[in-house]
Formats: sequence, structure tokens, C-alpha cells
Amino acid sequence: MAQFENACGECGYTTGWCSQSEADERLMRHYLDRHPTVPPGGAHRVRDGDPSGGGCGSCLLVLVVLIVLLAILSNR
Repeated sequence: MAQFENACGECGYTTGWCSQSEADERLMRHYLDRHPTVPPGGAHRVRDGDPSGGGCGSCLLVLVVLIVLLAILSNR
């Protein structure tokens, strides 16, 4: 799952990596607290994939293990 980080266009604040809705909400709250007269803006970054290292590699490993187990059980 992709993660998102928003950065304030007025100062060095960043939301940290989180869901898109959470990043948007954090940036909006920051602007309301720190820059109430300025419309929200800044940079939006997207990080693809699961940062914990899961994803396609894990799915492939599970698939290989299942194939090996099926091959062993079918020879009995």
C-alpha cells in the first residue's frame, strides 16, 4: 500500500509517512494552527509499496511453498 507525506510550503514541517487522508488532515491542521491566513500548499510525496518489505516477494514465497507442499502430498 502506498504511503504519503505532505510538506508545508511555508516552513519545514512534514506530516511524516501515513495514509493519504491522514497526511492531508495533518497538513490542514498545521496550516490552521501555524499559518491561519495562508491557503494550504506545499509538496506532496508518494512512496509506493509496503515499507516493511512485504508485498510481491512475500506472495511469491507463499506460492512456492504451497506448490512444494502440493507436490510432496501428491506423491504419497
